[in-house]
Amino acid sequence: MPLPVVRRPRRPGRTGGVVPACVLLVAGLAVSFLMAVTLAGAQGRQADERMDRHLEAVRAAVAGEAYRRAETLGHLAASVGVQEDLTAQDFEALTFRLAFRGMPGITDVGYVVSVPDARVQAVQRAWRRKGAANLSLRPVGTAEHRFVVLDRSLETASPALGSDLMAAREPSEALDAARAGGQVTASRAYVLLRDRMLPAARQQTSFLLVAPVYGAGDAPDAGLLRGWLAMGVRGGDFIDGTLRQVSQGRVNVTLSDVSVPGGERPMATVRAGEPLADARLHRETTMDVAGRTWRLQVDPTTGLASAAENRLHLVVLAGGAVISLLLAGLVLVLSTSRDRALAQVEQATAALKADIAERRRVEARLRERETELERFAAVAAHDLKSPLTVIAGYSELVEDHLADGAGEQVSGWLQRIRGGTGRMQRLIDDLLAYAGAGDASLEPAEVDLERLVADIVMDRTAHLRHDRPHIEIGRLPVVTADPARLRQVMDNLIGNAVKYVRHGTVAQIDISAERDGPMWRITVADHGIGIAPDQRDAVFAAFGRARGSEGYPGTGLGLAICRRIVDQHGGEIRAEENSGGGTRFVFTLPVVPGITGRDALTEDGTGGAGGGPGGGSDGGADGGPLYSAPGPDRR
Repeated sequence: MPLPVVRRPRRPGRTGGVVPACVLLVAGLAVSFLMAVTLAGAQGRQADERMDRHLEAVRAAVAGEAYRRAETLGHLAASVGVQEDLTAQDFEALTFRLAFRGMPGITDVGYVVSVPDARVQAVQRAWRRKGAANLSLRPVGTAEHRFVVLDRSLETASPALGSDLMAAREPSEALDAARAGGQVTASRAYVLLRDRMLPAARQQTSFLLVAPVYGAGDAPDAGLLRGWLAMGVRGGDFIDGTLRQVSQGRVNVTLSDVSVPGGERPMATVRAGEPLADARLHRETTMDVAGRTWRLQVDPTTGLASAAENRLHLVVLAGGAVISLLLAGLVLVLSTSRDRALAQVEQATAALKADIAERRRVEARLRERETELERFAAVAAHDLKSPLTVIAGYSELVEDHLADGAGEQVSGWLQRIRGGTGRMQRLIDDLLAYAGAGDASLEPAEVDLERLVADIVMDRTAHLRHDRPHIEIGRLPVVTADPARLRQVMDNLIGNAVKYVRHGTVAQIDISAERDGPMWRITVADHGIGIAPDQRDAVFAAFGRARGSEGYPGTGLGLAICRRIVDQHGGEIRAEENSGGGTRFVFTLPVVPGITGRDALTEDGTGGAGGGPGGGSDGGADGGPLYSAPGPDRR
C-alpha cells in the first residue's frame, strides 16, 4: 500500500512579501498625491467662483445704492421745479421724507443758485423773505457765485447753508456738467466743504451728486435753469452701510474714483477681516456712476474658506500616505504569516474533528446506557411484580383465615402489609409504563374521546360514597391515537385533578377540546392546589413533584409518562394557570383528515349540526356538557 503524500506549505522567500508591499506603498502614495492635487484644484475653482460671486454682489450693491440716491435727487429736482415760487417751507416739505429712506452716507441736500457778485446782498434778502431767516451768504472771490440758499441737513447742524460751492473745483465742475448734460451728475472725490472744519482723522473722502432744476408748468421761466439740487455723500459711510452685509466678513472692498486718467483717488475701504495672501483671488471692476468712473477692488479674507478647507488637500495627502504605509505593512505581515495561519487552521481542524468523534462516541455510550437502564427498570419491575403478588395474596388469605379471631394489633399489621404492597405495585406499574412509553410502537386507531373520558370518570368516581368530584365534560371529538396510551394520558390527568385538592374541598374538573388549525387542543382544568409558575416545566420530568404535593400519594412518574406519550403522537403538553384557581393541563394531538362524526368541531370547540352517536344531542338543548358527575349537592 503506497504511503500518503504529505504536502508541506511552500515557504516564501525572504523578498516574497517585500515586493508587493513596496508596490502597494508606491501606488498608494501616487493615488494620494493625485487626489490631493485634484482636491486642491477643485478648491481653487470653488474659491474663484466664490470671488466672482462676491465681486458681482458688491458691484450690484454699490451701483444699486448709487442709482437710488441719484434717482431720489432727480425726483426732488423735478418737484422743486414745479414750484412757481419756492420757499423754505416748501423745500422742507419736499425733503422731509429723505431722512427715512434708509440711505447711509447722505449728509444733506441743498438748493444752489447762481448769483453774480453784485447781487449777493439782494439775493440774500430775497431768500430771507422766503423763509431762510438764518441765511448768510459767504462769497468766495469776486466772480460768479453759487450759493446754497436752502438746505435739508440729515445731521444736527447745517454748516453748508450759505456756503459758496465755487470755493472748491470739484463741486463747481459737477454743477457745470449737470447744466451741460441736463441730468444728475457726480463730482470727483473730494472732502466736502462742510467737513473741512473737522479734525483730519474724522474727514472722509466724499462726492457730490448734482441735479439741475428747471422751471416747469406755466411759470415764466419754464424750461430755463433755476439752479441745482446738491446731495453730499460721504464715501466711507456710503460704502460701509452698503457693503457691511454683502461682504459677510469674507472680502475686503476698496472703492476709488478713476474718472481722471492718472488721477485715481481712493474713496472708501471696507475691511471685513484679515486679508488672505493669494493674488490669484484678487478681483476688480469699473462702473459708471452719474457720469463718473469708479473702480471696485475686492480681495479675499481668511473668512472666505475655513482653515480646514484650506488644508484639506494636505490632510488628504497625509492621510493617504499613512493609509498606504499601514496597508503595505499589513500586506507584509500577512504574506509572511499566511503559512503559519494555514498550519494553525489545519491543527485546529484536526482537533475539532477528533473532538466531534469523541463526542459521538460519548453520546452513543450514553444512549446505550439509557437503553440498558430502561430495560433494567422494565425487567426489575416485571420480576418484582410476582413476589409482590404472592405477598399480597397470602396477606389476604391470612386476614380471611384469622377473620374475627385476630387482635386489633395483628389486623393493623396486615393492613400495613397490604398498603405497602399496593404502593409498590403502583410504583412498578408506573415504571413499566414509563419505560414502555419511550420504546413501544404506537397502534393508532379511531378513539371516541368522549366515551373514553366517560369510562375513566366512572372508574375514578364509582367507588366514592362521599365528596364525589364535580366533573364537567364538554363536546369531545373522535381522534386518531393509540387507545391504550391515550387512556393512560387522560387517566393520569383526571386522576391528578381528583387527587390534588385542598383538604375538606370537593374536586371541580372541566374537560374540553377545540380545533386549533391542524391540531386538537384538549384541556383538563381543575381548581386544586395549583402549581407554582417556576415548576410548571419541572413536573413533567421523571420523579418530579411540585411543592405542596408532599402530603399526597404518588410516584412522580404520571406526568412524565404523559409527556412521552404525547410526544410520540407528535403533540405537546404543558401546564397553565387556571383563571379560577388551580391548573389547566393542555395537550395537543394532530387532526387526521377524513374522520367524520363528533370530530367535526368548529375551531371554537362547539359541535356541528349533529350531536353524539345516533344523531342526538347528549348535551341537552342548551349545548351544555355531555357528562356531569354529581357533586355533593347532586347525589
